Amino acid sequence: MRNSFVLYTDYKQHIDLLTTEEKAQLLDAIFGYAEGNEIELDGATKMAFSFIKAQMDRDNDKYQETCDKRRAAGAKGGAPAGNTNAKKQAKQANGCLNKQNNQKQAKQPDTDNDNDTDTDNDTDIVKEKESKKKSADKPHRSFVPPTVEQVREYCQERKRGVDPQAFVDFYASKGWFVGKNKMKDWKAAVRTWEQRSRGQPKSKIEIDSNFRNFLEQNQVIDWETGG
Repeated sequence: MRNSFVLYTDYKQHIDLLTTEEKAQLLDAIFGYAEGNEIELDGATKMAFSFIKAQMDRDNDKYQETCDKRRAAGAKGGAPAGNTNAKKQAKQANGCLNKQNNQKQAKQPDTDNDNDTDTDNDTDIVKEKESKKKSADKPHRSFVPPTVEQVREYCQERKRGVDPQAFVDFYASKGWFVGKNKMKDWKAAVRTWEQRSRGQPKSKIEIDSNFRNFLEQNQVIDWETGG
């Protein structure tokens, strides 16, 4: 038995002749007949239902005939090459036979996917909390400017002729910034200072060219006289 039926607009002109109570009885009779039940009617209601019932029977017969054809085509397992209509009927056969089952399955919630999604979300939340906790527990190391003595000890180990006092004075004047960024590793800055000083005359290797401008501006040294 089909789980649906068609009500045609042509019925309206006949249904309009019924009272409200008769219309309700007619509607109950239509649904009851669609479900395989018979409801006793009389008078105008019975007459209106008679032609509606006849049309429902014709629609059901046509539907059943279509299903039988599709079922037969599907049982053959295919159609000759080039017969597109037969192939189409064969594909539609399963849809006609399994329509109700598919509708029932579609109504059932996919609890497996929901559970998987919930589990994944919970795992991600836990990982995010652990990551934030580790970041909070990790001590923050701020840069501490070195003393002249610390720079001197490191320069003596390196033996590259860098003047520790000049190094400290230069970067102290810049607030211990390297370009636009705060210095993070003063030992790395010493090594960079060494590389810049390699191309200078031996007598002035300990003074960086950038620091030279600093000294001149502050009238600390006169490069022309050396005093």
